[in-house]
Amino acid sequence: MLVDGVSQGVVTGFTFTNVTANHTISATFAINTYTLTASAGANGSIAPNGVITVNSGASQAYAITPDAGYHVADVLVDGVSQGAVTGFTFTNVTANHTISASFAVNPPVAAITTLVSSQVRTGNGGSGTTSITLTWTPVPAGSTVEVWRKSYGNYPEYNGGPSPGSVPTTPASYPPAGWTLTTVTSPGANDAPATRDFWYYVAYVRDIYGTLSAVSNQTSGALDYHLGDISDGTTLGAGDNRVTTTDVSVLGIHYGLYGPAVAPYNYLDVGPTTNLAVTSRPMTDDRINFEDLVLFAINYYPVASAPQAHARPAAATSDALTLSAPTHAAAGEDISALVRFTGTGRMLAVSAKLAWDPAVVEPVSYSAGDALLDQGGVVFSADPGTVDGASFSGNGQGLVGEGEFATLHFRVVAAGDPKFGFAKVDARDRNNQSLPVSSGVLAVAPKTFVTAFAPAMPNPFARTTQFQFSLASAGRAELEVFSVDGRRVRTLASGLREAGEYHIEWSGSDDSGRPLAAGVYYARLVTAHGRFTRVVTYLK
Repeated sequence: MLVDGVSQGVVTGFTFTNVTANHTISATFAINTYTLTASAGANGSIAPNGVITVNSGASQAYAITPDAGYHVADVLVDGVSQGAVTGFTFTNVTANHTISASFAVNPPVAAITTLVSSQVRTGNGGSGTTSITLTWTPVPAGSTVEVWRKSYGNYPEYNGGPSPGSVPTTPASYPPAGWTLTTVTSPGANDAPATRDFWYYVAYVRDIYGTLSAVSNQTSGALDYHLGDISDGTTLGAGDNRVTTTDVSVLGIHYGLYGPAVAPYNYLDVGPTTNLAVTSRPMTDDRINFEDLVLFAINYYPVASAPQAHARPAAATSDALTLSAPTHAAAGEDISALVRFTGTGRMLAVSAKLAWDPAVVEPVSYSAGDALLDQGGVVFSADPGTVDGASFSGNGQGLVGEGEFATLHFRVVAAGDPKFGFAKVDARDRNNQSLPVSSGVLAVAPKTFVTAFAPAMPNPFARTTQFQFSLASAGRAELEVFSVDGRRVRTLASGLREAGEYHIEWSGSDDSGRPLAAGVYYARLVTAHGRFTRVVTYLK
């Protein structure tokens, strides 16, 4: 302040006393300013750094940035901790202040070592693909998890064909090249790949500081469809997440194909798998045979929408196969070898290959046993003299009780002992594990049958086939055709007949004359002397 041009210093008031002359007074003003002092420890920075001046009432923001691999440990403002913040703002500054930041190295992020994938077996809808559940040990709070997938490739051939697939190599860098990020972020959640394949997974953990872990263990793989689900009712090779009689019929039509002939139907070549389990990757062998039949039978339930109901006899005390066959045959005869079973319920599928003297007999055909059919079973043959059967009862139980498994028909080419026996018996349980089964030739069947039902000829057929049966005496005869799900589709003969031989032709139509779908059918002859069943395959 100046009074009469003379400074009075920094005062906020002045009084003129005993005024006896003119005077002048003038004042000048300045804004108050304050200093803010910022500093950062090693391995990070603060901006702005150092000492700056700010006006009274102003605001000033600071950004705290750790170096790569480090995080903010603490921020002190005027010596008071603000926590591990990455920014701070002074507002309405009316005093000097200090701010300082310190940093610490990020801790290592442990990789997941317990990643497991498993196929969702039920409740998948009708899309033809299933979900896959991912589980792992929970990670520390605040961390996030990324799950990535990659397929074996080359479905449904997998390891076969001109471009075989392979097990993916565990990623060595991030992001993993060729892998797809899923939406799964928490253990127990499901992934839903859009296409059929055998899928592998890896995972990464990212902690609260953004540090990424090493790659997890790679899962052993999981299917996203049911083996044997090869038809949605319209398109072959597609599916609806149900293994039904439609799928089994398609298998039966092409049963026994091998080599290049399998290529158009490669979706049927589902077995064996890497460890025989129905949830493992198929090791395609270009053969449609017993290994595939077993997997269809296992997946028939609970995958099928509704099990079939069949009367179940009491279980036997052991699992066994017995063979009844003649020990002598005359040239020109047609003879049969009857395979019977006893079952405890563990024997879901059986393959029986007979041995015989090729100089005496040659195999002609086969037919399923009534006892097997009554328990929802089917019988196919991949090779002459071999019968493969499985129970499709709908409850996962195998054959129980005892009865006829199958009959094999032979033509005698020269008189002598056919020397029938079992060359090989392979039985599987509901987990596709080998099951001990006793076997042997325990009885001798009669050389000829007066009342008989011959195999359909030709079989398979595309236009017509002929059934031939004979009656030892006059009586009632019923000849009917059934689908594999037990529906009667055609009555070919019904009523009293004289003793003799009969030939009846069938063109693959139902009782109304409408063509039936291609597939496996059963012709059943019921007479006063017993009932007989023959399998026939209708092609289109």
